[in-house]
Amino acid sequence: MKLGFIGLGRMGKNMVLNLAEKGHRVIVHNRSPGPMKEVEAKGAIPTQNFKELTAQLDSPKIVWLMVTSSAIDEMLKKLVPYLQQGDIVIDGGNSYFEDSIKRAISLEKKGIHFLDCGTSGGIDGARHGACLMIGGNKEVFKKAELVFKELAAKDSYAHIGQSGAGHFVKMMHNGIEYGMMGALAEGLELIHKKQPEFNIDMHAVTKVYANGSIVEGKLTKLLEKGLKRGDFEAIVGSVPKGETEDEMLKLERLGNLKILRQSRLMRKKTRKNPSYAGKIIALLRNEFGGHAVNVDK
Repeated sequence: MKLGFIGLGRMGKNMVLNLAEKGHRVIVHNRSPGPMKEVEAKGAIPTQNFKELTAQLDSPKIVWLMVTSSAIDEMLKKLVPYLQQGDIVIDGGNSYFEDSIKRAISLEKKGIHFLDCGTSGGIDGARHGACLMIGGNKEVFKKAELVFKELAAKDSYAHIGQSGAGHFVKMMHNGIEYGMMGALAEGLELIHKKQPEFNIDMHAVTKVYANGSIVEGKLTKLLEKGLKRGDFEAIVGSVPKGETEDEMLKLERLGNLKILRQSRLMRKKTRKNPSYAGKIIALLRNEFGGHAVNVDK
């Protein structure tokens, strides 16, 4: 399989390594050369520009964009002149679903297909098998399905619905994630507050939560792992603003999402009043996504 791939950030680089390791021919481009050198060492093919990238792809060309949502339109403006009728563009980032609908309509007028793909699973998922939610024309999806199959963990990809559906479902996934992380954070904060009274072993708490309990899952596994880190105590209890936070505000306006609202406000409040709950959320974000944390120096 040949695939063009633009954007080698934390997620993109690991997705390319995943594909290259499986023997696929991945033609890559990134603004900075460092990540291109890393993936080249594993078999990916670096390019200097979009013209060079697309020239090495077979028709119909498939190009995956893995850049920040604010950069998508700029990337498309530069890429589209080198695409032809029937080619496929996949946006695997965190774009707002209404923007994805507009892009699909705009590209379809040029005969170019667009699939919006919500990508979950964090850095480890990108490297070893992600969770993919795909929106767009189902026949176009079928033409590109091998890409999704090779990038996803077992039973972890699906065509969700028409254009915009992939990014909408992923955005809701992020909202649910906010709520789950907020619940874990506030619960651990109260346990930590009671720690002196009961002589509670916080590592033991996260261990049993993460193994066999009803709340067992990826987040509790990451919490167990993270609390063992040598730098946990140094993490400041404030949660830096992330790329998805403004989207969560938009999502709140679409429905009665009280838990999402409270979990978003919880993060926002930590920037003025750092807390143990903020430490937990910051830790989790760093564990699954490599997001920055503030630490005491």
